[in-house]
Amino acid sequence: MQRGYSSVVVGLVFTLIPIPALFIRPFVGAITDKYKCRKSLLISLIAINSLLVCVLMFIPGTSVKTEISDVDVIKLPTFWLFFGTLTILNTGTMARSVLENTICLGLLGENKYKYGEQRVWGSIGWGTMSFVSGMVIDWFSKGQDYKNYTPGIIIALMAGILDLFVALKIKVVENIESKIVASGVKKCLADVRVLSFLLWVVAFGFFNAFIWYYLFWYLEDLSKMYHPETIPNIKSLEGLTQTIQCVGGEVPFFFLSSFILKRVDNMKVFSLMFFLFAVRFLLYSIITNPVWVLPVELLNGLTFALAYSAATSYAAELAPVGAEGTLQGIVGTALQGIGAPVGSFVGGYMFDRFGSITSFKFLSGTALAICIAQTTVNSLLNRYSKDKHVKENASSTDCPNIDNNNL
Repeated sequence: MQRGYSSVVVGLVFTLIPIPALFIRPFVGAITDKYKCRKSLLISLIAINSLLVCVLMFIPGTSVKTEISDVDVIKLPTFWLFFGTLTILNTGTMARSVLENTICLGLLGENKYKYGEQRVWGSIGWGTMSFVSGMVIDWFSKGQDYKNYTPGIIIALMAGILDLFVALKIKVVENIESKIVASGVKKCLADVRVLSFLLWVVAFGFFNAFIWYYLFWYLEDLSKMYHPETIPNIKSLEGLTQTIQCVGGEVPFFFLSSFILKRVDNMKVFSLMFFLFAVRFLLYSIITNPVWVLPVELLNGLTFALAYSAATSYAAELAPVGAEGTLQGIVGTALQGIGAPVGSFVGGYMFDRFGSITSFKFLSGTALAICIAQTTVNSLLNRYSKDKHVKENASSTDCPNIDNNNL
């Protein structure tokens, strides 16, 4: 936004950036399943990402008061340098997430439902450092016409170095003797209920894209339109939204996810998630003061943390032995390689054409419609599906982990 890029360009950027992840996530999952090299590849990716963060500091910045035309933007060499760096950085991050989830679930063994209790620490780190970074950026930018993001990049680099140190200490659990059974993966993916699960994961990513990529844009719109007095501290406010999302929303539900998922069907969790997305987007559309967004962010615990835990642990249950990383890669691709890019592209168009407030009103209705559709489809599948075949698959060596109750 500060560089003068329109919401259309931003939407296009965040649509194109995840495309390599469509291939890298399942590729990394399959390669590490085959060659048992999860830890070494994880360490390499952490190091590469840390170096790329450094590159961001040296890309010449442009700070303009008015938007640059989209045609002029794509002619700028600095735009392509910026875009290329972000693309490589995002690709490495997506590959890392597959390894992190697979390693974590391997360490948990039979207690995969406790995944959320481990993932919660990522939320604590994200929520804490987002607020700290926002405050430091505002403080460092006092007296300047534009925000200086260098302190945030330095903080990210320091966190990357600590991450590398921790990763070196992890003892990775891998099934050395197991081999990927391709027919097992195919049988899992051919089941109609597994396919429907992946479809809902795509929708999950679609709605999250509007929060990941456009929440800050929306807050700055509110500041400019209704409360310009909040502009000097807008980065602190934006950082605080992440803190509320994580510490106030995600942390409790990542902790509670193991308790909830042992008692509640995964697809019912998804139904609740879609309904609360409708509520969340509706609240966005009626707020005029950006400060009032803060209590709304508490819903992130249900719209992201609990649903993400359900998707990840469910994928681990479905995975044939030896193909854990492959299935995690497929689910991750559905979420961040398909759903999020489509949401980003649609979001860029909607924000440019209709504005942020009207866009959130439309999204609220869309989320409610998908909630109704998902609940109906899941009910019909449970009623009319041939349970016998699922049980046979569950007992076969090709696809041993399908749990008919969770399906």
